[in-house]
Amino acid sequence: MSKRSDITNSMIGNVRGKGLVYTNVLGWIDMGHARGTDARKLKEILFKEKGVRYFRELNEWYFPVDYYQEMYAPVHKSSRTNLWAGIHAPLMVRSCLSDNLKKRIALTIMMKTAWRFEAFQDSSLIKWRTDSGFSCEDLVSDLVGFYRVFGEGIDPLILSQPTDIVYSLSIWDHYGPVGRHKNTAFRPLLFPKPSPGKKTMPRLGFLPSWLDYIKPLNDLSSWYLSNRYLNRPVKNMFDDKNKLNGNVYLSLRKGFQKNTELKMPSHYPIFPHHPRSPDYFYIGGDNPMPIW
Repeated sequence: MSKRSDITNSMIGNVRGKGLVYTNVLGWIDMGHARGTDARKLKEILFKEKGVRYFRELNEWYFPVDYYQEMYAPVHKSSRTNLWAGIHAPLMVRSCLSDNLKKRIALTIMMKTAWRFEAFQDSSLIKWRTDSGFSCEDLVSDLVGFYRVFGEGIDPLILSQPTDIVYSLSIWDHYGPVGRHKNTAFRPLLFPKPSPGKKTMPRLGFLPSWLDYIKPLNDLSSWYLSNRYLNRPVKNMFDDKNKLNGNVYLSLRKGFQKNTELKMPSHYPIFPHHPRSPDYFYIGGDNPMPIW
C-alpha cells in the first residue's frame, strides 16, 4: 500500500529500489515493481534451461519454470518472521527455442501471473487491509521492469520522462492516493496537470512503441509453454487452453526481503489446481503419463 511519503525522484528510487515516481508518459511508476528483480530471475531460468527432460509422448525436451509474485505481513517482529502470500505459476517450457520466442514466453508468464496476483490482492480476503490490488501503477510498473531486463536500447524509465518530487506531490494531493485509482490493463493511467477552477480526471493512455515491441503469446496450443502437473507438461489443466495456472500459496519465512533464489521457496499451496480432463491417466505407479 503506497503512501505519500513513498514519493521520490527517479534517481533516488532507482538506487533504493523502491518509491513512487510520477512520469509524463506512463503515469505513476512503483520503483519496486520497475526494478525488474522478478524478470531477471525469469530470464536466468529461461536461458539456462536447468532440469531439461525428454518426454517421449510429446517427442520434445522441456524444462521447469517457477514464476511467482508475493507480498508479506509481519507475524513475529522480534524473530523477524513473516507470512508471505502470493501466486505461483508452475510451468514447463520447450527447450532450445529462439531468444525472441523466449522473450515472448517470459512476457506471457509475467503478464498472466501479475494480473492474477493483483486480482488476489483485490479479493475480499486481502483488500480489507490494503488498497494495493490493481493500484493504477502496478501493472505498467511490472512492464517497465520487464523491458529493463528483456528489452533493448534506452532505459524505459528514462524514456517515461520522470517528474520531480514537487510535481509528483502535486499530482498526489490533487487526485488522491494511487490505490484509490484502479487499473486492470497493462496501459498507463495518466493524470493531467491540475488546473485551478477546472475539474480534471485521470485517463487511460496507450503504451509507447518502446514498451510494446515484445508481444505475448496469444495462443498456447503450440506447446511452447504449458502448465505443469507432477513435473510433466499438461494441456488439460483448465477448460480454457490459454489459461496459465496461478496457485495461491502461503509461506512462513524469516526476513523482509523477497526470496532471491531461482527455485520456488518452501510454501503451502491453497486449493491447488489439477487436470480437469478425464483423459489424464496414471500408468506405472510412480511414473504418471498423460494420454491425450
